[in-house]
Amino acid sequence: MRLFVLALLLALVLGTAQAVPLQGSDGNATVVLFGATRTPLDDENATEEILKVDVGLVGAENATYELVDQNDKTYLPGLYKTLQPALSGLPGRQLVYFLIPKDDLFKLIKVTPKGGLPFAINWWATPKGFNENVIIRYYGITDWLINPDEQGIVVQLRAANNGTKDIYLTPENFTLLDQWGWPYRPTAGFDPEVIGPGMASETRVLVGFTGVSLISRPAALAYNYGAPDQIIINLENDMVALSDEKVYGANATKTVSASAPAAGSASASSGSQSQAQAASAGDQANQTSNTTTKLSSLKEKIAASKARLAGTQASLHESTKNESQNSTA
Repeated sequence: MRLFVLALLLALVLGTAQAVPLQGSDGNATVVLFGATRTPLDDENATEEILKVDVGLVGAENATYELVDQNDKTYLPGLYKTLQPALSGLPGRQLVYFLIPKDDLFKLIKVTPKGGLPFAINWWATPKGFNENVIIRYYGITDWLINPDEQGIVVQLRAANNGTKDIYLTPENFTLLDQWGWPYRPTAGFDPEVIGPGMASETRVLVGFTGVSLISRPAALAYNYGAPDQIIINLENDMVALSDEKVYGANATKTVSASAPAAGSASASSGSQSQAQAASAGDQANQTSNTTTKLSSLKEKIAASKARLAGTQASLHESTKNESQNSTA
């Protein structure tokens, strides 16, 4: 009964949550980042993964993107998939695929709308929750499986001991909550480990949830759900943009926005702007050439991942079918 009341209370909190997607603009075109999910490659030993960014575009037909990680390394898209074309003044929606190092962290995405000026959007900060004993950091969804009956969702996180006694960490410490506060228990995960005071889990760990209703969406992640020391990380409202200080440094300024010409100097700067655009195009061409080997195979890697997901979906479906048969036997 107590857990049911908690679920109802969480439903009230999560149900009223209004998460605002990240966005940026050059004054004419606006780009909205609705979210990003990671998909593992078919090879278990792969050192790369696919990052899929859900993008909305308003006021322009198209745009190009560059993803910048924490080490200032730039990644170009390997594939665009149009969900809704930008036609007749209506906004467009697309998925932008990047091939990235596994577990990489990012600080911004650079956007250049067609016929517009470049600008940057700060990436999402890593949400965290804590109590006097433990700190939980949430790194996002690393796999999302869907079959005709259910969803399977894998999340990545890391725990740190914030107290004075050892912590025994297992997948069962975590619960996934949907937009109504309905709890889902883990069905797959990592090997349990003991974390000493002042220490963190050896690596980021994965926790998987299957049997998730098709109309549920992941809204919160709980640690020790229902216990007095529970931690709730809101996967919507806690997903906020990195601060400019985190992205550019305490004394730095946004270099992308600084590249825009000052008012009244458009005519004088048109020649230099053209040269800069040509140089930028040349730099992008060099970057594309340097990453051709990886990006040219992205479609094949996505196809392989889709095949792996299809196999996993079939396995989940068969498992559900067997459980249903066993329960009626």
